[in-house]
Amino acid sequence: MLKYKFIFFFILASCFTVSAQSVSDSIPKKPQLLLIGISPDYLKLHTLLLDESEKWEAAVNLTLLEKVSFVGEYGIAQLTPEDAYKNATYISEGSYFRIGADYHLTVIPSNYLLLGIRYSRSTFDESIDYTSENPIFPNTSGSIDRSNLTAQWFELVISSEKKVKRLFKKDIPDFLSVGFRLRLKSYLDYEDFEIYETKEIPGYGMTNTSLNPEINLYLKFRINLL
Repeated sequence: MLKYKFIFFFILASCFTVSAQSVSDSIPKKPQLLLIGISPDYLKLHTLLLDESEKWEAAVNLTLLEKVSFVGEYGIAQLTPEDAYKNATYISEGSYFRIGADYHLTVIPSNYLLLGIRYSRSTFDESIDYTSENPIFPNTSGSIDRSNLTAQWFELVISSEKKVKRLFKKDIPDFLSVGFRLRLKSYLDYEDFEIYETKEIPGYGMTNTSLNPEINLYLKFRINLL
């Protein structure tokens, strides 16, 4: 069911992108020399309705000549996977950042394909409340708390972005873009434990895979500086 909800949101965003087309796209314009963009990830907002995990993420980018962007991203998350351990409650909570760059390729006017790379780092705490069941002896329970854990990894990023020129059949100023971003996360480095190992890391996700994909849907608010 979760998979179909992701597909629904992806299709909804794609339809919104297509509906934002304008005849002015065909008119060539002088590239903007320098602009700053702020882009919240609105796909993560709907996860608040799916489970008890909380995820918030946004990015700031500085774009030169509409060709190269220097990107900084920041997020916070509280992850509570129900199937992390049997007879245990697992919580991983913390913040993360990403820094990197994107190269812009113009598909058609006002539509861009972005290729990028990120270095990412997470700082987090985790807690595990467990109960050990025994048919002969009384059950035992306990908790494990770990603080100031860190992890780092790299990401290959592919994005599709379109400038929005019309909303509700009305022209709007040139300040808004909509897009989606595919991340492929790998080369994860983190401290592991023999007993009750780390299951999820804020910003990275599950640790049981060497290549971790993720999709972001975002709105970008652009401010032209030069």
